[in-house]
Amino acid sequence: MTESLFESLIRNSLTLITDYDDSESLVVHEGDMYARAESSPMFKLDLNDKDIILEEMEELLRYPRLRNVQKLFLNENSFGDEGVERLARTEAFTRLTVLSLAGNKLTERGMRALADSPHWQNLTSLYLHGNRLGPGAMKALAASESLSHLQFLYLKANPLGPEGAAELAASAHLKNLRELYLDRTRIGNEGLAALCRSEIMRSVEKLSLPHNELDDEAITILMESEVLPNLITLDLYRNRVSQRAAQALKNAPKLPQFKFLQMEG
Repeated sequence: MTESLFESLIRNSLTLITDYDDSESLVVHEGDMYARAESSPMFKLDLNDKDIILEEMEELLRYPRLRNVQKLFLNENSFGDEGVERLARTEAFTRLTVLSLAGNKLTERGMRALADSPHWQNLTSLYLHGNRLGPGAMKALAASESLSHLQFLYLKANPLGPEGAAELAASAHLKNLRELYLDRTRIGNEGLAALCRSEIMRSVEKLSLPHNELDDEAITILMESEVLPNLITLDLYRNRVSQRAAQALKNAPKLPQFKFLQMEG
């Protein structure tokens, strides 16, 4: 059977993930690596900015090596919510650990499809930046049991607002988060306060909050929080927080692990 142009694109966009260190990978035979992949399959599939449409999404989901994909990048494409719905229905992604869907104009509809899918039991990293995800989408994400293993959640440049932050904070499932990126999500002090009362923050080690219209009140909120015992790194770039107020974080008794603060200057 003649290989289609899109199938050729998929095949040429696959990268084998190995557990060899850098020095060993220089001398290991490529055939040996692929033979090893047959018994322990691990591939990265990078289809960022390929203008994938719905018909091509269907072809992608029929690709035989899809079950071997561990990391899938589909940023900046054209399949929208309907494409994500089809993606969420496939059973081929049970080994997927990383999924990136940035810049696909996704809305609450697409987030509900992801949240309702039972096929994400190994997914630990989810990139959703640059979409149209608001409070309703955060409510769906927060209620998802299948996304409860997430450790890395990247929501930059979505219109969450304080309500979206509150919906996320109300989750009974997102208890494994290590890194949470909320840059440009318009959460403000009110949204931060909701998060700083949430049990989902207890495991968070890195919190990124640039461009959120935070002020010195945010520092008080962070210092008085009872749910940030593991916070190590905080990014407050491009907010209205003064250097003087921010410095108090370094000696806050309720932030025993805190070490790194990112701000202007």
